Amino acid sequence: MTHRKREKAWTDFQAWCTARGLRALPAHPWTVAAYARWCEARHRYPIILNRVRAIARAHLLACVASPDRHPTVTRTLRTLEIRNRSRADRAALFPAEEIAPMPVSAKPSRRSLRDRRRERVLRAVPRLVSRRPKG
Repeated sequence: MTHRKREKAWTDFQAWCTARGLRALPAHPWTVAAYARWCEARHRYPIILNRVRAIARAHLLACVASPDRHPTVTRTLRTLEIRNRSRADRAALFPAEEIAPMPVSAKPSRRSLRDRRRERVLRAVPRLVSRRPKG
């Protein structure tokens, strides 16, 4: 991994943490594992692994314990690797030829912001929180 790519991976991680109110340095192992899961939808496994290594390198250069060796992170990376290897074996829910394209003339309905906020959405991933709720 080149120096420029390492720096970009680190700044991307910092921006991701800042957007969620998390600390990038020193990063909690859960934060690194959540970042790897977030990257899964956007990058292939080797790129995710390089990004985690760039985070570990930044921690080592700052003389802080590296979170990449924590069991949570290693287990997450192992899971991502297994899922990456079995990606070709998993079939799509519907074949592409069975899905009818949306007609060009159909416009999405304009609902008010209030109605969109009331709409309940099922999440594929749990919400990221900086700490556990009390109670």
